[in-house]
Amino acid sequence: MLLFYVPAYYLLGLGIWLGLLAVGLWWGLRCRRRYHTKSARLRVHIGLSIWMFFAALTVPELWYAFGVDRTDSFNSSNISQRWFHRHVQLNPQGFRDQAPFTRLIPAGRRRIVFVGDSFTYGHGLEHVTDRFSDRVGTELEREAPGKFVVANLGIPGFGTNDMVPLWQQKVLQTGSQADIAIYTICLNDIEWFAKDNLEQNAQIERLKPSFFLFRDTYFYNQFYLRLQLLRKPEIRDYYGYVQEYYRGPPWEKMRTALSEYHELLSQNHTELRLVIFPFLHNLGPDYPFRDAHLRILEFARSKQIPILDLDPILTPHVTEGLTVNRFDAHPNRRAHELTAEAMIQKLLPDLIQPSEPIRRK
Repeated sequence: MLLFYVPAYYLLGLGIWLGLLAVGLWWGLRCRRRYHTKSARLRVHIGLSIWMFFAALTVPELWYAFGVDRTDSFNSSNISQRWFHRHVQLNPQGFRDQAPFTRLIPAGRRRIVFVGDSFTYGHGLEHVTDRFSDRVGTELEREAPGKFVVANLGIPGFGTNDMVPLWQQKVLQTGSQADIAIYTICLNDIEWFAKDNLEQNAQIERLKPSFFLFRDTYFYNQFYLRLQLLRKPEIRDYYGYVQEYYRGPPWEKMRTALSEYHELLSQNHTELRLVIFPFLHNLGPDYPFRDAHLRILEFARSKQIPILDLDPILTPHVTEGLTVNRFDAHPNRRAHELTAEAMIQKLLPDLIQPSEPIRRK
């Protein structure tokens, strides 16, 4: 129940407010029975109209506080942050995974490690079993029982510049075994190499309200944030500037970082494989980011890195709805399902040699 994830101070404030509304209604009805002069009854009716106005404003807040459970793209609203508090559980190593990321794995098994940002993490998915990484793990276990261990080290907000430090700290320094690393690239992983990215993030941070009515509520907090986004088209076009990044110095820096990550893995006997995840809310015949995909594909081929581009995989299914919701452009359950199938068939076919076609649910 959402009630258990609402802060105590909010419940206290809401209880006081509802109590005031109840007292106001009781007093208004009492006065209406008591006073009979025209002027007095007019004042009572005005008072009751004001009460109805505030009661009407309370209804959507109650619904959003106890009936709405969803995320948004930036995880900026109180509703989205509560969703994370309710649905996300971390393993002892701090990752959103059902199993701990142990240093060693059972003899005879190979470990596949998924790395990336919120797309890999499963932003917006209530159950980790719906993520592409967990689906791949389930399929591998079904087709090649006891041969593979799958781990998910996805972290929201991480970019390409974070891959080397992550691997050094969580894998190499702990002496953990890793045979294959699958880095799922979201196109905005490049933004950390752009100077103006700090200003973009600062603008998003400045959207957060300070007035308690918008800061500590649910409906009015989201209403305020949506209104601010409408007033700032440069933030609404959060993904648009990425096209320019892939044509300039940020791409050169990203390519260098990818090379460093590839070299680090190779030196430690881990194979790197790449996946390109498109911006789902832009997907379609006129998808504007295909040049960015081509640059990453060319890089991977020059380094002989196996790579899967999800654009041609997901585009035919765009009418099915592939995002979490209208306010959250992360991949939903269906998008993760299609991604997992493509990974098994096109990125990891060498790991299993089924005697019959892979069965799908």
